[in-house]
Amino acid sequence: MDFAPDRVHGLLGANGVGKTTLMSVILNHTFRSSGEVLIDGEDPRENARLLERTCFIHEDQKFHDDDTPASLLRILPTFYPAWDTELAERLASRFKLPMSTRTTKLSRGQRSALAIVISLAARAPYTFMDEPYLGLDPGHRALFYEEFARALAEHPRTVILSTHLIDEVSDLLEDVVMIEDGRVTVDADIDDARDSAFVLRGLEPVVRDVVGARRVLREHRLGNILSVTVDGTATAEDRRRADAANVSVEPVTLQELVAARGMRGADDAEMSV
Repeated sequence: MDFAPDRVHGLLGANGVGKTTLMSVILNHTFRSSGEVLIDGEDPRENARLLERTCFIHEDQKFHDDDTPASLLRILPTFYPAWDTELAERLASRFKLPMSTRTTKLSRGQRSALAIVISLAARAPYTFMDEPYLGLDPGHRALFYEEFARALAEHPRTVILSTHLIDEVSDLLEDVVMIEDGRVTVDADIDDARDSAFVLRGLEPVVRDVVGARRVLREHRLGNILSVTVDGTATAEDRRRADAANVSVEPVTLQELVAARGMRGADDAEMSV
């Protein structure tokens, strides 16, 4: 695997498939039994220079018991040379963080908001975000997406973002890595990934007739309507036959693609960022 610089990489898959483990291995938080990880061409193990260039926030983010949002925003510029104090203060205000409240007293959503503030204000060249929005209501998730896009437009960086809210964040992603049972099943530009399959939808008998010998990745029924995710790109002949049978040909959503591709596995031994 190769995470291209200054792009947003979506790490996609169901809970428990290995997204957090992969991030932890890249950052040397989890011991790897084989393979190689390189960041900027360097091994991250016992590499102090890389610490200030990486920021990792995760779904089980922990802070010291005595920390408050205010104390953290005072201390963290020491660790991140590119820290943006003005941005941190603006984000803390927009998320309405209680600045003098100990982090142990913050709600789940408030802790997530605090971690988001840190990750964006740090402006680390390599930013890892593991389910960063847990506990946020839809309005605050929309705020995160807005500020995320704005921060990266102003200061591009390499972001690896894990999520199970796949279609909700799809507009933010440029590349996708899909994981199933600890295996990488897709590693591609998001447009290439979406073009790798399509959906046929209609009454079951005619859908099956249109599918013919094409490889079916996934089926889903709702009443008497069958939706079939088909491997490959829809051809002019596919569209002609579907139109004649009153079957719709639709682009695959990222969520549908994850569900369809998730059953396939592939070995990987080397990762670089």
